[in-house]
Amino acid sequence: MTMYRLIVDEDWVKGSLHCHSTSSDGHLSPGEVADYYVSRGYGLLALTDHGKITTNFVNDDGCTVLTGIEVSKGQSKLKEPYHIVALGINDPGLNDLNSPLEVIDKVKSAEGLTIIAHPSWSSLVHEDLAVLKDYDGIEVYNTGCDVEVAKGYAVSHWDNLLSMGCECLGYAVDDAHRYLIPPIDADGGWVFLEKPSDETAALKMLRIGQFFSSTGPMFKSLEMSDSAVHLKCSPVTRVNVVSHNGRGICISINDLGCLLKAWKTPSERQRMAHRYRQVEVNTENKVTTVFLDEVAWKAKVVFSPKGIEQVEVESRIFSRYMRVEASDLQGRTAWSNPIYFK
Repeated sequence: MTMYRLIVDEDWVKGSLHCHSTSSDGHLSPGEVADYYVSRGYGLLALTDHGKITTNFVNDDGCTVLTGIEVSKGQSKLKEPYHIVALGINDPGLNDLNSPLEVIDKVKSAEGLTIIAHPSWSSLVHEDLAVLKDYDGIEVYNTGCDVEVAKGYAVSHWDNLLSMGCECLGYAVDDAHRYLIPPIDADGGWVFLEKPSDETAALKMLRIGQFFSSTGPMFKSLEMSDSAVHLKCSPVTRVNVVSHNGRGICISINDLGCLLKAWKTPSERQRMAHRYRQVEVNTENKVTTVFLDEVAWKAKVVFSPKGIEQVEVESRIFSRYMRVEASDLQGRTAWSNPIYFK
């Protein structure tokens, strides 16, 4: 039974959930920030200045605006503050609260959304995230933290939380300040979702995980169950199905090439027999379809000279949770949200 389904069409848009303006420490005015993202095709924008809420700064009806703010509260095990992005709440009183938990509770009671910002940049350890309750997710990728100090990824934090049973979504963001001044920290990480009709619709999709995050690759469709994944995507070089502990499957274009070359040789085929029971290949019009029967899983992989464009996997190895990520030749990645197993 399908537990998660995304079908992406022309009505889907990019969304920026974390950026700054001259209202705090950004280089562009609120209006210039709006122009920057709208001109690049974004249909959802949240301006999240430090300690300040800015409204009425977008003049394009095609772009939905989320009220937003970034607040810094509390102290981690390494004596650093938590940074929390709050969306969908217009209450400057968040600045007066004393702890991250108070902020999360306040935003939740207002039916807003809370995201723990840049865990790697903030030097948050697993315990720092585990002690907090009821936040919606974490920034699994932060453009500014990546291009400035190489601390933009928090995928390990995410998998730790998911493995311990926390229901936690992953968001890719910019945290833009510079915009046009290198290193460029804008239009590098985003969420992709169905074009929202208003703020309420956007918050709902962001809360239930009806989106994917990316720094480049596109998911065209994705279905997940407790034993299967069906993915269609823009050309990529690697697809990972990630689950608890050492469970998961990685399929890369390089490994496929090595496998198919070796499978043509009887001696090499015999050497791999303890892992691969069968490999079938069909190529038509420069599109190759491979059927893999591995001892722990079965897969259908479709690829062209541009890269992998379709993966179907069946396996019973997954436990606790499952998520999918796909990376392209430029090192850019797209992340699905997880499904959870009871």
